[in-house]
Amino acid sequence: MYKKIATAIVSLLATSTSAALSKPPLHPNLDYLQQGLLNNLHPTHSTWDIWGAGWIPQDCKTMTQNAGLNPLDVETYNVHYDDCSTAWVMCRHKSSPDPLINMIDLFGRLPVHTRQYVRHMIALPDPAGGHAYNSNGNIALFNRIDGDLTVFIHESGHSLDLLGAYADKPLSSSANWLNNYNQDSAVPDPYAQTNQVENVAQNTVVDSYNLNVAGGFACVEPGWQQIFHQFATVQTEQRNAGNLLVPGGTCTSRLVNSTPVTQSGKRKRGVLLGPKPNVALPSNLNIIPAKEFSTEGSCDLHW
Repeated sequence: MYKKIATAIVSLLATSTSAALSKPPLHPNLDYLQQGLLNNLHPTHSTWDIWGAGWIPQDCKTMTQNAGLNPLDVETYNVHYDDCSTAWVMCRHKSSPDPLINMIDLFGRLPVHTRQYVRHMIALPDPAGGHAYNSNGNIALFNRIDGDLTVFIHESGHSLDLLGAYADKPLSSSANWLNNYNQDSAVPDPYAQTNQVENVAQNTVVDSYNLNVAGGFACVEPGWQQIFHQFATVQTEQRNAGNLLVPGGTCTSRLVNSTPVTQSGKRKRGVLLGPKPNVALPSNLNIIPAKEFSTEGSCDLHW
């Protein structure tokens, strides 16, 4: 009987996570939080170097091919931020309209304890317009991001939720989250209505503003009480996990980097191939357990 009840509960939580939400949006979008976040989440100093010829991380290669693009057109970089003992590996397609420095700057504005739940970033072109998704902790960004820090917070919010950064794992399907959601009368914006996974990610943006901008969310949103229990739940969870959404400190954990592979799939005679990059993590860092997920089908965050 216990097994049947437990199975039913898991099934119910999974359904509630993927189902569209009926509560009305508090605001048309979260663009009104953008400038405050940019003003208060500052860039982290960094340096970077490019990988040797012919190599690409397996996950970057997979996401490139999934987009119908050629991995041979992708450059890979080690990006060294001052607050972590090892680099983040980032990829950029040569036809991406977004410059590398933009991705480095915006990602570096995220608190380091949020950043450590992201494995790779990749910038790709798409004539259809700008959008993004998160797959297993890898964030794919299409077209120009410009200064849109909310996209980076939203997508890294998926990592925190779905990779188990919080005590309630994943937060978006936990009884705690659903109980608090049920006490509110609205969700942050129309995109949060997609499902509970996207709702948690949008509330991560709201709570990042609440935590890092003087006066908090209530100073810019008169109706803040309508979503209070949701962003307050994110706030409590991130605090109990070590203030993940607040700048400060150094990285303590990382996701294992994906394996370097050849861009072409096989080595061709006469084609120069640089030394295989070493992507091993230093022993002083804890390993964040890998989990498979993708928001590509549901994460329709466009700009």
